[in-house]
Amino acid sequence: MKHLKYTLVFVSILLASCFGDKNTIVGEELGTELAENKSFSGNKYSFNDLPDNLGDLISMEEVKRQYKGANVTEAKVDQVRRFGGKYCDFNILFDPSMASSYSKGFLSVVEDFQGDSNWQEQWQFKLTSLKSAESISNLGKAAIWIGKKRKLEVKMDGYTILLEVPAINGINDPDAKQHDYKSTAINIIKNSKFF
Repeated sequence: MKHLKYTLVFVSILLASCFGDKNTIVGEELGTELAENKSFSGNKYSFNDLPDNLGDLISMEEVKRQYKGANVTEAKVDQVRRFGGKYCDFNILFDPSMASSYSKGFLSVVEDFQGDSNWQEQWQFKLTSLKSAESISNLGKAAIWIGKKRKLEVKMDGYTILLEVPAINGINDPDAKQHDYKSTAINIIKNSKFF
C-alpha cells in the first residue's frame, strides 16, 4: 500500500511535467530557481488588517499608465467578491471603436496556512512545473510571474498576493502579444499600498 502511494505521487509529478503548461514566453530566459528576497522586511498590513475592498490598495491611475498606447479610456474597480480570501475585480475600458470595450483583471489575497514552513519548496515546485513561470527578484519574500495566465504571485508574511492583469482588447488581438504584461503587473504591485 505504501509503495502504491509513492508510485501515484511520482506518476502525478511526471504527468504534470509532461502535460502541464507548455507555453513559454518567446525570446525570454525563464528563471528556474526561486529568487527569495533576503532584503524583504515585512508587510505593511497583516491579512486581517487588509481592507475587504482590495481596490483601495492599487492605483487605477497606475493601471491606466501601464496600458499607455492601448487606447484605455478608463480603469475602474468592479464589485468585490469574497471566497476564501480577499478579492476585487477591476476593468480597463477601451476605446469603443475597438473590437471589444473592456477587459477584466483581478487582485486577490489568500491567507497562508499557519505554521507553513515549507513554502519555498512549494513555490519552487510551482516554478519548475509551470513552463511559462519565471522567478522575479526583489518583490515581497519571493515572486513568480506565470506568463501564460498573465498572473503575478507575490509571497508576503502570512499571505500571497495574486494579480492577473487584463489582456489588451481580447486574447486574440495582435497588440495583446506585443504588450509587456510582466512589467505591467510588477509596476502595479510595486506602486500598490501593500509595502
